[in-house]
Amino acid sequence: MDRVIAFPGGPGREHVITDQPMRLRWGPWRVSRVIQAHVGAAAVYEDFRADCLRAGRDPSAQMPPHFSLEGGLQDTALALLRHRADAQAQARVCYLAALLEALLNAPSPVLRSDLIRRVYQEVERLSAQLSLRWRGGESRFIPPVNQDAADPRRFERTVASLATLREFLETIQALSQERYQILSRDYVFYYPPRLRHLLS
Repeated sequence: MDRVIAFPGGPGREHVITDQPMRLRWGPWRVSRVIQAHVGAAAVYEDFRADCLRAGRDPSAQMPPHFSLEGGLQDTALALLRHRADAQAQARVCYLAALLEALLNAPSPVLRSDLIRRVYQEVERLSAQLSLRWRGGESRFIPPVNQDAADPRRFERTVASLATLREFLETIQALSQERYQILSRDYVFYYPPRLRHLLS
């Protein structure tokens, strides 16, 4: 059974964007990137932050251990923010991110055939549905998790073995759903305050 990690409530929670379906926060740091922290490390930081706010101190003196998201990873995090109240849309964002990553980083027989057009059609369909456009020149789109350290090439290796379009799309869907569940359960995303205008 997963351990439930509580986050402090009450005054000083103005930095909370949402707790469900994902934990999204405004960070106090002067950074340009979204940072992604495990819930355990984030809970320790949130306690520190609450103590600082009660004492009138600046909570930006400390950061939890984290992944710094840039490029396509930050674009994915921003899409999760835009769809912050819609778990199904967020899951589709992760699916779209996985499709893009497969196209760029995980060659398979499907992507070396005419079927690649069907994959691009799926990308275009999801992009239109979610009103999303990723910038060009990016290579990573799927937000990382700690488990990646044990098998960093799992995604590429899995996708490279897929031979039919149906198998390709179903596997990408399953992998992205698994990733979304881990991100929703185990991670907190902290956004730079300069991005507050995205919610207006």
